[in-house]
Amino acid sequence: TGLIVSQFNKFKVGSKNVNGSNTQGENIADLGGVVMGFEAFKKTAQYKNKVIISKLTPEQRYFLSYSYAWMVNNTKEALSQQVMTDVHAPAQYRINGPLANNEDFFKAFNIKEGSQMRQSKKDRVVIW
Repeated sequence: TGLIVSQFNKFKVGSKNVNGSNTQGENIADLGGVVMGFEAFKKTAQYKNKVIISKLTPEQRYFLSYSYAWMVNNTKEALSQQVMTDVHAPAQYRINGPLANNEDFFKAFNIKEGSQMRQSKKDRVVIW
């Protein structure tokens, strides 16, 4: 859990950092959710049929759908308040945080080592 706290402590909203300790439980839940969701998705016909739609593989569509679920439009004031008081990280980090730890995401989009969207193996949080 120290790794996930450290990762989220590095995320910024303006001049303020996310408090990874405050958001730790929800960060772990988000990571677990995207992992479990993908495992469930692999049991579907959509995944098994491997049909390309709009130049996207089923895997890519899964991760894009996950990301779209967190699309919000917050004011700077609301984000500033959220960083200080909320147990949830801002939405953009509820996307980037879990996905940067997810091997299936790396494969789906061919994310190379050293990319901002790929935690190094030593820093990666793995659930299950």
